Amino acid sequence: MNVFWKINSSLAAFYGAVTVGSAAALMHLWRGTIATEQLAVLLSAGFILAFHVVALLALSAFDKLQQQSPWLSRIAVTAMQIGLWLFVYTLVAGVFKLPLHFSALAPLGGQLLILSWLALAISPWIRK
Repeated sequence: MNVFWKINSSLAAFYGAVTVGSAAALMHLWRGTIATEQLAVLLSAGFILAFHVVALLALSAFDKLQQQSPWLSRIAVTAMQIGLWLFVYTLVAGVFKLPLHFSALAPLGGQLLILSWLALAISPWIRK
């Protein structure tokens, strides 16, 4: 993988971490202090960023990342899967009053998502 694709992959993964982090900041730091119109703009920007993270990673030929650092890629993907379940299920369970709702799991899931994105950001730079 040449330097261009390494930088592209790292930036895309960093944008993923920023997307999760900014969503958490909106939820915890700015709750009730942002006007509806401003919130709509921030959410639109976050959606666009999240969509392009996936597109940039696909363009970077993810299979090359798996060959370059297979152990880190597997750890990152596993952490992302667990983080998504913890984060998304906790939020949905809270809204719809589903069983097994433990609100303390959402921050853990969000932290796993951030760490998995950061692991993907460094994986192109680790040699086999």
